[in-house]
Amino acid sequence: MILKRVLELSKMIDGQRQDMYMYVLTRVKGTAHPEVIKISQHLNEDILRMQNIIEEINPRHQTLI
Repeated sequence: MILKRVLELSKMIDGQRQDMYMYVLTRVKGTAHPEVIKISQHLNEDILRMQNIIEEINPRHQTLI
């Protein structure tokens, strides 16, 4: 179940990354265009979700020295 969600998020991130690359690279709309910002925000949300899932699966154990 978790793996399925991770794979779905990974696909969404890749798709949004490609969309972002297209908009920024071609400079048709510029980096401040609302559509580019919206894609960037969705990409950030998906990356955070992915990081949270990974952290749940494999928490980092930090020790104080």
